[in-house]
Amino acid sequence: MEVGAVVGATPANHVRRECPAPTDKIILLGGRTGRDGIGGATGSSKTQNTESIETSGAEVQKGNAPVERKLQRLFRRGDACRLIKRCNDFGAGGVSVAVGELADGLYVDLDTVTKKYDGLDGTELAISESQERMACAVADGDVEEFMGYAAEENLEATVIAEVTAEPRMRMAWNGVAIVDLSREFLNSNGAPKHQVAHVCARSVWQPSWAGTTLAERMTSLVTDLNVASNKGLSERFDSTIGAATVLMPFGGKTQLTPSSAMVAKFPVDGETTTASAMAWGFNPYLMEADQFAGAYLSVVESIAKLVAAGFEHKRAYLSFQEYFERLRTEAERWGKPMAAVLGALWPRSTWCRRHRRQGFHEWLV
Repeated sequence: MEVGAVVGATPANHVRRECPAPTDKIILLGGRTGRDGIGGATGSSKTQNTESIETSGAEVQKGNAPVERKLQRLFRRGDACRLIKRCNDFGAGGVSVAVGELADGLYVDLDTVTKKYDGLDGTELAISESQERMACAVADGDVEEFMGYAAEENLEATVIAEVTAEPRMRMAWNGVAIVDLSREFLNSNGAPKHQVAHVCARSVWQPSWAGTTLAERMTSLVTDLNVASNKGLSERFDSTIGAATVLMPFGGKTQLTPSSAMVAKFPVDGETTTASAMAWGFNPYLMEADQFAGAYLSVVESIAKLVAAGFEHKRAYLSFQEYFERLRTEAERWGKPMAAVLGALWPRSTWCRRHRRQGFHEWLV
């Protein structure tokens, strides 16, 4: 299992964070749109097998490293960033989501969306998840200047939408409206759903290793994939790219001891002493037997690794990734993620109660 994140930083005076106003324009910046990535968001939640590469191959997004680098160069420029009121990357849902999240009222002309090839219909243009694209909300009077900065970085930039006063999401293709939805409906999160969950009795997990003698059990232990060294897998990636790595993946006297956390400096121009760290915690065997305890210890382990690496626990943010079977309508299956959520929240609630008695009210949220 591979779990990662993207960490970035920008000078505060480069950011505007304004609400787009009517007549503002939405600019599609970067790559062109194709059929690659259509259904990628929903495909990540489907059951996959060995035949999926033949039936679902188009759901896989295709990266474009040169365009990605050009986008990075543009967003390092303060003169360009200060023209952007809001910005969104193209991920799940494509144009319909990346543009649709920028303002309450929008009119999107799908005919202006740049294409890799002809033949795409309105639906494909609206939901394609082709990568290396950004949607930027820019004031009408700043469009020409922003386009000039994009051209200097050899990036394609096209106005594809306009902010409207009426809070509706409208999309047109070939001059015909194919989407016309109110913002109230889009913000409603769909129809309300209810499900009965039954948390089963917790079972005890005890680690056991095959063998009768100590030597046999030790061999079974060190050959387990969760215990054996992952240096070979780690070295398939270059951890020195960008010259910002603080802690290498392996350290110690023999350079074989895994680091407790990922630590790297922020990718800014010039020198910086500010770094970010990321750690994880997960025991699949314990999680299978006791979801409450598994989630509880996942939080404790990940925070403990950060503290061991020299970071303050009070400045940490938690991100939970869920790995459960298809829940359907079975109450016992729904009880597993419910128990895991309760277990993940338990360390903080326990910590808050303890320190409330000691008078540390500033920690309570």
